[in-house]
Amino acid sequence: MEIEKQLHYADLIFKQINEGLTAEEQQELTDWIEASPSNAMLFEEITKANAQDSAIDFMNSLSVDDAWSHVKMTFDEKQSTQTIKISTPQRKYFAWSAVAALLILGFFIWKPNHIKPTTSVAKPIEITPGSNKATLTLADGRIISLDSLANGGIAAEKNVKVIKMDGVVQYNSSNNNYEIAYNTIQTPKGGKYQLILADGTIVWLNAASSLRFPVDFVGNERLVELKGEAYFEVKKDAKKPFKITLENDAQIEVKGTSFNINAYQDEEFLKTTLVEGKINFLFNGRTKSLLPRQQIKFDKALNEMELLADVDIYDEIAWKNDLFIFKSMDVKSIMRIISRWYDIDVIYQGKINPETFSGIVSSKSNLSQVLKIMEAGGIQFKIEGRKIVVF
Repeated sequence: MEIEKQLHYADLIFKQINEGLTAEEQQELTDWIEASPSNAMLFEEITKANAQDSAIDFMNSLSVDDAWSHVKMTFDEKQSTQTIKISTPQRKYFAWSAVAALLILGFFIWKPNHIKPTTSVAKPIEITPGSNKATLTLADGRIISLDSLANGGIAAEKNVKVIKMDGVVQYNSSNNNYEIAYNTIQTPKGGKYQLILADGTIVWLNAASSLRFPVDFVGNERLVELKGEAYFEVKKDAKKPFKITLENDAQIEVKGTSFNINAYQDEEFLKTTLVEGKINFLFNGRTKSLLPRQQIKFDKALNEMELLADVDIYDEIAWKNDLFIFKSMDVKSIMRIISRWYDIDVIYQGKINPETFSGIVSSKSNLSQVLKIMEAGGIQFKIEGRKIVVF
């Protein structure tokens, strides 16, 4: 699709929010939204109030002309030769609509402290993004590959039926269990999966993560163990609190709420972000209670916790909505995320750029698209199969 068409749809979205659309324009936008699930998801994400504010602030902090010229490198040669002129009164309007257009296209908006000239462009490498991939380890030790399994019944575990349906594994309890049996779902690098536990709790598991859980919740608590990252929507049950055990003997205590946990072992901090409800973060006899839009940032080396208020929830759960949002992150932090999702190894040579970067990328983009735009920000790569050398 041509650049002008993408900008046109972005302009329609902007006008709908700020000015209103004619009947004809509204129908055109509705047709685009209904054309595919990804369009509908992008429209929902773009039109969230905090996404609009962040987009405007972000793009206003750039030289829009310079940033756009770098982004145009990712289009084909015919499209890249087209000229887009931006008058001063239009800059704020263009800033937001450009963000929307680039999200529609699935490209990265990249902002180092200053944009550097690009001396080379990464050679195209067709490493595709992650997808629904996971293994399920049953109580008897059997390991089932979920991505290659057809829809339907998987197993029966202690009177609990385990069913796979369209990328989701669901546990249906008969409520007649008196013995605890555990299963473990594990995603590889380049995989994610959704799980519905026996109590109705929904879990979205990010790449390189695992969740150990009972096939049915017996007793007076619901206890699971998480490694990696997951988003939870916990079914309310005041008589049976939901608890998540993490590394470093940290624990989350829940009664019914939505929240995200980032507990990767290779990250310096363990982060828990509350979307709605209330949770407690417990460590070494200390307890911190979280309210919506608050985050616990736990320093694993120092065993110290910090409570952050007014956190941008949209950023923290972007991965669940097929987006990566980076704000003031160093190169190594960004590459750890990219490494997990694209199942690549990253090696560093020489002195690495110490600057922090901000950007938005669709996790549905091929790796080559992401690397091209990152190079425009001054980061250089050498690609060797599934190994990326950063220098």
